[in-house]
Amino acid sequence: MKPLTLIFLLLGLVGASLGAATGSPEFEGRWRLDPAASSTLDGWTAMDLALKIDGDEVAIRHDMRWRRTRVSQTNVVNTARPVELADFFRVEARHMAVYPLKDTLTPVTAGWLDGGRTLRVEAVTSVEISQGEALMRIYQEYRVAEGGGTLTLIELRSSRNRPLVYVFRKLAADDTTQP
Repeated sequence: MKPLTLIFLLLGLVGASLGAATGSPEFEGRWRLDPAASSTLDGWTAMDLALKIDGDEVAIRHDMRWRRTRVSQTNVVNTARPVELADFFRVEARHMAVYPLKDTLTPVTAGWLDGGRTLRVEAVTSVEISQGEALMRIYQEYRVAEGGGTLTLIELRSSRNRPLVYVFRKLAADDTTQP
């Protein structure tokens, strides 16, 4: 076998094994934001995440609260193939005047890293800003800690110079309190 052919074969096997990774079952459940350990959640007073893995699909539900206002929205990503989401939800400061562009789809890719302990999500979403329309690139890593009691969301956006870091604590399975 030629050396170049062997290299491509090995790269293909490594890529296939990385793509075949599954997420740690510790991801599943409800997570509550720890505000003291997190970036400021401007415009919101509380946030929960609820994560569910079903094969290659991962449902990420955001339960947000600001005074009496409650918002609950779910992004369903696929770790085996790209998807296009009609209502891609992003945590945004409520006073930033950056709105999702109506009637557009957001291309989203996702995959497992670090042996299934990190979920990587990448999206490019169309937004409306005061100057017109723009594309916002979002890169997120959801990292579950050893022991499964802490989840850290690290988010980079093309519209910000600094990452947002949100730390969550896992709630007991029977804890149904709202944020």
